[in-house]
Order: sequence, then structure tokens, then C-alpha cells
Amino acid sequence: MRIDRKARTIAALAATTALVATACSGGQGGSGGGDGGKPDVLTVAAWMDFPQELLDRFEEEHGIKVEINSFPDGASAQTVLRNGLASNGAGLSDVHLIELDWWTEMMAVPEDWATLPAVEDRWVDWKVTQGSVDGEIKGYGTDIGPLALAYDSTLMEEAGLPSDPEGFAELVGGQDATWETFLEAGRQFTARSDAAWIDSNATAMQAAINQLPAAFEDPQSGDTLPLADNAAVHELFDTFAQAAQEGVSAGVGIGHADWGAGFQARRWATVITPAWATGIIAENAAGLEGWRIADVFPNGGGNWGGSFFSVPATGPNVEWATTLADFLTTPEAAVEMFLLNGQFPSQTTAMEDPAVSETPHEFFGGQQVGEIYGGLAAAAGDAAAGGFRGVNFAGIQTLVMDGLRRVESGNQDASTAWDSTVAEFDALGLTD
Repeated sequence: MRIDRKARTIAALAATTALVATACSGGQGGSGGGDGGKPDVLTVAAWMDFPQELLDRFEEEHGIKVEINSFPDGASAQTVLRNGLASNGAGLSDVHLIELDWWTEMMAVPEDWATLPAVEDRWVDWKVTQGSVDGEIKGYGTDIGPLALAYDSTLMEEAGLPSDPEGFAELVGGQDATWETFLEAGRQFTARSDAAWIDSNATAMQAAINQLPAAFEDPQSGDTLPLADNAAVHELFDTFAQAAQEGVSAGVGIGHADWGAGFQARRWATVITPAWATGIIAENAAGLEGWRIADVFPNGGGNWGGSFFSVPATGPNVEWATTLADFLTTPEAAVEMFLLNGQFPSQTTAMEDPAVSETPHEFFGGQQVGEIYGGLAAAAGDAAAGGFRGVNFAGIQTLVMDGLRRVESGNQDASTAWDSTVAEFDALGLTD
């Protein structure tokens, strides 16, 4: 992958700090098809479940079987994709799911990716913009990640605090909620409960970073901003680190080995919950009653995540892979993915589908979570697109999150953790 020295440095950093990759992709498609011919099999690299009926329907329509090269998480998929691009496409699948936070890094060489035909009026405009490079579409949008708060109403009731969604929303600040009011509610809760307020303040800070218009890089030049002078990020770091020192956080974020066990032990009362996380929470907290989604989010909402299906240009089945990427991002497919995984659609027709807005979610007490997330996405406005993400965004974010986790684990205090994070950043030479 032809990227400059600084980008290589931060890519290596992201690779070493990401979750351990425990899966590898299959080959580039099935037998029997060069580009333009019909292969027997097309492969998709992803870390989510697919409705089997959806894959079967593609096979029925086109006579091509779809196989999923499944990863345990996005970090593992990112590592394999990075290595494949650096090896001229060796080992890549026909279609790859790419998450927003590491999209820019993967697109550092646009020629590595097939340009996809425009599909009129399918997605919200900003999703198409995110998936384009120099005016060419390089990824078809899947979901978006409007942000809400999930909370354990049982723990809230036991603490003598509001446990219904409306009351909880007011507790954390209502329409005027900020991160400070959210954390202040947490201090009230931890004073009355043995549980922590939130699974991880690092997760909360990542959501807050997504609300910044330009967290780590200059949108005009793409240059990395010196971390020592980054007042907005420093202020957020101090806010969440100080709260962590006060015991507000359990220090066990999504992806942590103890996250599922923490749910089952009711170790925390709230979780930062982009729409795609609803299914993950339901799986990890299976059997527990009382979890709800509150129609509120600090600073008016925002977006975390959302992905794209992209087609490596070096693959042997580019034309058919493009057809598959199109098929997997139709409004109908988006509705099916929402019903299976809770991923909120980026397709405008799917957003308005009653199956999304009106279907009750059994785990969350019959709440119509699609309607809640639709309202939060609309309220967030332009902020729903998230801030600027340059080539180095994912790696720097990982560095900062690791610093905050050292505070959560008790290994460093807030000031020491920030200073050491800045030193690690400076050692990378990104701002020479």
C-alpha cells in the first residue's frame, strides 16, 4: 500500500494496539470466473451476521454462492485488509466491509479499489460523500451509528433513581444533556450503588471524539495536529479521566474479554450505544430484564461507526463483486440487517420502513428502538456524519484511548496518563 512514512508509522501503531486478529480471510473469490465471467463463489470479509435468506436470494438470482469470511471484530478485519493491500491484494476477499474510523487509511491509494456505479437516491447524501474519494464512489454504505444511551432500569430502581426512559433522560440532562451532566448523574448513581455508572469511560470518550469536527487532523490539509496543543481532546481526556478516578467507570469496554460477564454480574448501569450495538448488548446481557434505550445523548447526539462494502480492484471477480455489493446494500437488505443485528440503515427508504421504525425489540422491553434511533439521527443533523477522519485518525484515537484505559485500570493518574500519551504520540514523528 503506497502511503507515506508517517502514515506507515501510525498504521503500524494501529495494528499493534488493535484487538488480536484471530481469523484470516479466504481467497479472492471462487473458481470459474475471471473479471466479467461468472464465478461459482463470491467471498465477503465481514464481522457481522448476515441473514441466510439474503445470501440464498443472491444465489437464486445470479447462480453464485456467497461465502462469508467471518472475523471476530472489526480490528481483526482491518489488520488482514491492511496486510492484503500491502501485498498487492494477496488473500483479500471479493468484497470487504470497511468501518468508518479506518476508511481513510484503507483508501490512501484509491486505485486499490474499484470505482462503483452511482445509485441514485438510495442513501442519505452524507453517507455517499463519506464513501467517495475524489468524487468517485469507493464504497456502498451499509449502516450508520446514531448514538443513544442504554441503561439497566433494575439497577437504577435499586439506587432510588429514575428508571423509566423519560425520567432517566431527564436525570442525565434531557435536551440540554452534556458529558458533564451525564457524568454528574453517574456520581449520584455510584454514591447509591455498588455498581459502576458506565462500562468504560474510554467508550464514552470515543463517542465524544466523534462529535468533534476535526479531532486529530486538519480537514483542509490532512496534516496531523500536535497532540500536546490539542485543547479539545485534552479537555475531554481530563473530563473522563477524572471521573474514572472517582469510580464512575468499570473500565470494561466493548470488546474486552470480561464485557459479557460484566453484564451478567450487573457491574454497570449504562452503556454508550450506537444503533449497531443494540444487538451486541442483547446478546451479552441475554436473560437479564430491565435494559432500556433512552431517547437522549450528550451534546445533542452524533454518530459512531457505520460501514461500507468495497471491492478490491485487484480481485478476479470485480464486476460480479460490484453486483454483490449493490445487492447487499439495497433498502430491502438494510431492513433485513436491522432486524437481525440492529444496524440502523443509511438507506432513506429503509429508514422509513415500518419494519424499522415500528418493530418492538423484545430485549429492550418492547421499545421501538428503530423509531428512537431515527429520531436521534434526525436531531443530530450534520453531526450525524461525524467529524473529519484522516489517514491517521484510527491510530491516534487508539493511542488516546489506551491512555485513558491506564487511568481506568489504576495504573496511572489522569495527568501522568496524558503526559505519557503525548510522549508516545510525539515519538511517532507525525508532526515533523
